[in-house]
Amino acid sequence: MRPKDREAMKRARVRAGYTQRNLAALCECTQAAISGLETGAMLNCTEDLAKAICKWLDRDMEDLFEKRVGSRVHRVTNAAGFKRQATLVA
Repeated sequence: MRPKDREAMKRARVRAGYTQRNLAALCECTQAAISGLETGAMLNCTEDLAKAICKWLDRDMEDLFEKRVGSRVHRVTNAAGFKRQATLVA
């Protein structure tokens, strides 16, 4: 899923009274994911995350996201997970 209008997402979040961290906790994702979606650093997200964001912002999916056929969402890991993985391989 790709955000349609990043500013609209941010306005909806602020209007709902959530910080990025609050919304991330409710959606069970990282604050960096919410920030990335709002700033454009993260171009796509999973449908589950998009649904959770829309649920907590009380918006329809069509208002905030568009489905991209054939788009792939890459796995996002934290720095600690990446480091552990790198030491196991090396």
